[in-house]
Amino acid sequence: MVSLQRKVEVEGDGESKEFLCIATFLPVRSWRYVIPFFRLTGRVQKQLEHTKGLARYGLRMEPLSKKFWTFTVWKGKEFMESFVPAQPHNEAVTEFKEWAGEGAAFVEWTDTNGSIDWETGMEKLRNPTFYYKKT
Repeated sequence: MVSLQRKVEVEGDGESKEFLCIATFLPVRSWRYVIPFFRLTGRVQKQLEHTKGLARYGLRMEPLSKKFWTFTVWKGKEFMESFVPAQPHNEAVTEFKEWAGEGAAFVEWTDTNGSIDWETGMEKLRNPTFYYKKT
């Protein structure tokens, strides 16, 4: 299976002693949504790169399986809460309600390390905070 990953440092560790980590699993239910999903993902990445309080983010994908994951590390919950309702992320959340495949979910937790740790993120996603569509 083809698997691609990307990690981007935005603001680094700074002075944070505890980070808010969020991992998402975003399977796309139909091939007809994959191109719009990629386009919107690109716009959200640009938004992330200019978002205050974001330490880093990562993307992981298995495009042939239509499976995608994100991992964001925030310097505090207030930064994440200002990002979520802003465009284009808000549009992405709205669209994804239609595009989501089985098991689409996210999980959040706090961590003192603040690194992009895919193994931990995948483990945490076994007991998500929220399902878009439950399996």
